[in-house]
Amino acid sequence: MQLEMIGLGWMGGNIIRRLMRNWHGCVVFVANLKTSAKIHKEGAHSALV
Repeated sequence: MQLEMIGLGWMGGNIIRRLMRNWHGCVVFVANLKTSAKIHKEGAHSALV
């Protein structure tokens, strides 16, 4: 299953990490480039507008 998440604050980031640990693909959109780069290194794909 592939999921999309917009905004990765404290709660959203933890949800995405938990989903990726359970073999779900995740596409994320984060306005903060530093946070986006960090979650991308962990395995999520970044959505670009």
